[in-house]
Amino acid sequence: MIRVLTAVALAATFAAAAALAIFPPAGSGGAFAAGSGLCGVERWPVKTLQDRPTLLPPASTTIHFLVTRPAPPTLPVSRLPFERHVYTVTAAVTLVRQEQDGDLHLVLRAGADHMIAESPSPSCDSRATPLRREQMSTARSDVRLCARARITGVAFFDFDHGQTGVAPNAIELHPILGFRCS
Repeated sequence: MIRVLTAVALAATFAAAAALAIFPPAGSGGAFAAGSGLCGVERWPVKTLQDRPTLLPPASTTIHFLVTRPAPPTLPVSRLPFERHVYTVTAAVTLVRQEQDGDLHLVLRAGADHMIAESPSPSCDSRATPLRREQMSTARSDVRLCARARITGVAFFDFDHGQTGVAPNAIELHPILGFRCS
């Protein structure tokens, strides 16, 4: 009986340690994640351009256009053809928040439409090309709340896991390659 209780206690300790590694303490502002080298997991090479894709030149579009694209039936580990598109949108930035994986999470709004844009932590994009790392870093340093901004980013379909500001089709601009308040 004591061995069973000891085993249960050890399992609970390891589970708590693993949960802390995946979900840093509230109020840490993401610094725990960024400082610990913890980066995202799901489709991370695609989200951070570590797969070094050939991207299409930026095209101006609307949030409405993006949020009305059909969501793929399944999300592969690799990049979808539509995720080679780079888009520039004009929108209000209504939320900027650092996530547990170090990303800056932005909610973009234009009229009734909304979607997410994300700027990965510079410590989590080390395999992207130098040009892309520079674009991501410069854009990240410019990110802020504003009533009207021009945001350039790569089309990315995420899993809908109830994130704040998620579009109906879970499309995002991830990563952000350019940001300017106007």
